[in-house]
Formats: sequence, structure tokens, C-alpha cells
Amino acid sequence: MLKRRSAGAPEIVDADAMAAIARCESCRMTQLCDELVAQPGTGGYRGFCPNGAYVEVLRQNRLRF
Repeated sequence: MLKRRSAGAPEIVDADAMAAIARCESCRMTQLCDELVAQPGTGGYRGFCPNGAYVEVLRQNRLRF
């Protein structure tokens, strides 16, 4: 999902990154996520992804000049 949203993984795996990994590992929507990530594009996950807010923070930080 990070790649799909052009967010990129954090350089340092901090507590927030560890929590996001744990949320992914326990997510019940993996089939939907896999299907969405396999498609080209950048949107469409906010309704189900428990890491949506985290991904967007990383994305916004990457997009800053």
C-alpha cells in the first residue's frame, strides 16, 4: 500500500512503523488489499485500510519540497 500511494517505507523503523506492520499482519481485509494493490492507480483504500492515516502521513512527508 505504501508503494501504491507513493509513500515509501520509513527509513527508520520506529514505533509507528512497527504498529502499522502489526495492523497489516492482523488485518482481515488482505484479499481486498491484495486485489487493490495489484491494480494500477493510487487511490481507493481509505474505507477499509487500518493504516490509511499512517500511509497518508508518510506520503505527505515524502511530497514536501
